[in-house]
Amino acid sequence: MTIPRIVIMAAAILAGLLLVFHVAPKGGDSGNQAGENLRAPSEWTRPIGLSSSAACRECHAEVYDEWSASHHRLAYVNPEVQRLSNGFQDRDCLPCHLPRPIWETGLGERPLERATQTSDGVDCFTCHHDPHGNTMLGAGPVSAAAKSAPCQPTASALISDMRLCAPCHNQHKTHDDWAQTEYAAAGPGYRDCNDCHMPKVTRRDGSAGRSHRAPGAHDAEFLRTATTFSVESAGPRTLLVTIRNAGTGHHFPADERHRAADLELLATRADGEVARLRIARFRNPYRQEFELRNPLRTPGATYEETREIEGQGALAILALRVAASFQPDRKNPYPESTQIPAGEARVYTLRFPEATREVCLRFYYRTQPFQSDDDAVLLHEFRTNLD
Repeated sequence: MTIPRIVIMAAAILAGLLLVFHVAPKGGDSGNQAGENLRAPSEWTRPIGLSSSAACRECHAEVYDEWSASHHRLAYVNPEVQRLSNGFQDRDCLPCHLPRPIWETGLGERPLERATQTSDGVDCFTCHHDPHGNTMLGAGPVSAAAKSAPCQPTASALISDMRLCAPCHNQHKTHDDWAQTEYAAAGPGYRDCNDCHMPKVTRRDGSAGRSHRAPGAHDAEFLRTATTFSVESAGPRTLLVTIRNAGTGHHFPADERHRAADLELLATRADGEVARLRIARFRNPYRQEFELRNPLRTPGATYEETREIEGQGALAILALRVAASFQPDRKNPYPESTQIPAGEARVYTLRFPEATREVCLRFYYRTQPFQSDDDAVLLHEFRTNLD
């Protein structure tokens, strides 16, 4: 009987060590600063018997596969992120791209970075592991059979709290943006981060849950639901273009400074020669981009300008910022940002020169401002003949 006991003890010690290594911070700082609202009730007193997200797959295969296909999983290894952070030499990015459990520091508090399982990025432990209660938190209910599971599950309403998303996503003011919209107001119109980014699904076994695929900026079809795009005639050789942020609960694009959305014009002459011109860019610029200015700083603002279409003549532009119907005067921490807040619209009246025969208007989404049209997502397109 002695050998089996030794084996069992060794296995338990090893599992505990692996868990410690999984959440260990770079530099060895324990960072155990739990907020008083975090400790979940739990009957468990031993460390959970899991060391990586891969161990969750045995019981949660569908959820694991959804997460595996998400950009949460790619948060650290994504080449785009690696390039923008200089291989994470910009260490300020690490706590959100390689985070330890949110529950260590608290809901709404910035997480700590970890040193291991780098390929997992934002993993199962980030959102679900409560190291103080020695448990993995879920929405519940917890079945009788699950009581013997190695993750020692505990049901907690806090797993659906928006403050669980805020520690990382509010680094880009996304949570603050949402809090100023009608979606954050109590009532039948309430919608939170989960409603769009973790929609309800029915599992193969018939159980209800939420998808962990977390669609966002890298999902073309999801992006196309963010805005509406309409073009109508406003007189001879004149078009009225309206772009409205009608499908998000935050600014569009969301405040990651390398994101951009562009209204582009392709103007064709009678001889078939095509000229290209950017009408407007929607983006929160980096702070060092001093040359960028927002001409529509307040709801109701307008501006007029004339732009040259190469080989065709002058294009007259009248731009208007249309306020949202809910809380039209919102706090704006970045005056030079040209993002479109939720519910707002941008309206462009375009009067074309006589030499322009055909017009194509395209609305692109770019994950970084220098991305080519071929790599960008074409959200909307409109073509017409002016003759």
